[in-house]
Amino acid sequence: MPEAERQLKKSRGILGIVTVFFWASEYCHVPFFTPYLKTLGLTATIIGFLVGSYGFTQMCIRIPLGIFADVKRKYRLIVIGGCFFTTVSSLELYLTQNVPLMFLFRVLAGAAASTWVGFTVMYSGYYPPSEGTKAMAAINACNNTGKLLAFVLGSVTANLFDYRAPLLMSCITGFIAVGLALFVKDVDVTRKPVQFSALIGTFREVGVILPAGLAVVQQMILQATAFSFTSEVTRGLGASAAQIGFSSSLFTIFQILAALFVGRRIANKLGERKIIPAAFLVMTLYCICVGYASNIYVIYFAQVFGGFANATLFSMLLAGCIKYVPQEKKSTAMGFFQAVYGFGMTLGPVLMGRLVDISGSQAAFTVFGICAVLAGTAAYVLIPVVARHYAVSQK
Repeated sequence: MPEAERQLKKSRGILGIVTVFFWASEYCHVPFFTPYLKTLGLTATIIGFLVGSYGFTQMCIRIPLGIFADVKRKYRLIVIGGCFFTTVSSLELYLTQNVPLMFLFRVLAGAAASTWVGFTVMYSGYYPPSEGTKAMAAINACNNTGKLLAFVLGSVTANLFDYRAPLLMSCITGFIAVGLALFVKDVDVTRKPVQFSALIGTFREVGVILPAGLAVVQQMILQATAFSFTSEVTRGLGASAAQIGFSSSLFTIFQILAALFVGRRIANKLGERKIIPAAFLVMTLYCICVGYASNIYVIYFAQVFGGFANATLFSMLLAGCIKYVPQEKKSTAMGFFQAVYGFGMTLGPVLMGRLVDISGSQAAFTVFGICAVLAGTAAYVLIPVVARHYAVSQK
């Protein structure tokens, strides 16, 4: 094997490990963040704003950062910056209990997550263009591995110490990611920068708008439940830190299993018109089960089918957003899709927190279940309408 190829393969391996520790840093504290904030005496409304600020940042800077990355091609710098931001964010969240400062450092965590574009583009650059799908599957496997590692480390530290301890573990894993990222070799990736005119044009593509709008609801439910207030409901049922961590791990494990089976078996057999509404209905069941759970075993059961349904739904929406888009505009459509669903990441925790304060957890989870029903109904009605629109336009 030539030396250059050997070095490229080595850097690819290092970047994969960096990705694992980067997402571990982002997620070590996630299952325990809402319970931790609750122990500080914060209201559910304030907790919702703090959790939602993570998505708000991504909604604002994902597209500009993607354009910057394409123009400057400083992918290694973006990767190092993302690892640094998540490290600083978790360290400062561990050190402070001042709400405005916590908001600022949650914003920084969102900025770190926005650098994911640098990771994906750089990692794909280590593969031949013909192996792009293989590259994305590998980097997403590293992503999910990092989240699983996060929940294990977070559970152990929270169980041994307290709900604040996983923030320190997030800092440690982030520090490891920064150190390893310094050894990653930059790669020359030729990409055409996203044009604002093309971006604006996607607003007129109903084939992009519908999946993006449905993804707003999907992310709204995900961020308000599994990634925040489900943990607080579990804690309220008397669960230990280890049980909260196990609950979150179940959700992620079945997300991974869904990613393995959806594309190969389910999607081809049933089609998006059946799968997407069905997945939303399952998410309704998830909201009801969690909101009205009488013991933690109901939560465990809900995390199993909720994780599978959520990942299935997101995979279908992700594929749907580029289904009718020409090859040269697929990256632009994907950027638009990601920016739009960032709104759901922001709105979900904020709305959930407010509803919990006003009406309690049961009513709040019921409202989100109703949102899932409405989204599923809209998908069932509108997906064939969109298909007919493009069938007519191609004649």
